[in-house]
Amino acid sequence: MAHIIEITDFSAPELDIYARLTENQLVNRADPENALFVAESPLVIGRALDAGCTPVSFLMERKHIEGKGAEVLARCPADIPVYAADLPVLTQLWQTAFGDPPELIGA
Repeated sequence: MAHIIEITDFSAPELDIYARLTENQLVNRADPENALFVAESPLVIGRALDAGCTPVSFLMERKHIEGKGAEVLARCPADIPVYAADLPVLTQLWQTAFGDPPELIGA
């Protein structure tokens, strides 16, 4: 079973890697062995797993833990944190990173 951690607040420090670090901070060119990247779809995550990458954590909408994300989670060690949040928290994260989510553009 996945190590699920409920996130109810956008300011939770567990979201820093997803919401408050820049791509340059993640890539960490000074220490490439500890570089990180964010994979945003089950297809990309699956390809990263196929290539031997080991996830540091997951962030997903709560409903996807047993839905779309279940297959990916089944391929990973159970001790990897899975941060689960409701859509309003994830929408706030998306807006911080990219602007309005696609379903809100032109609304």
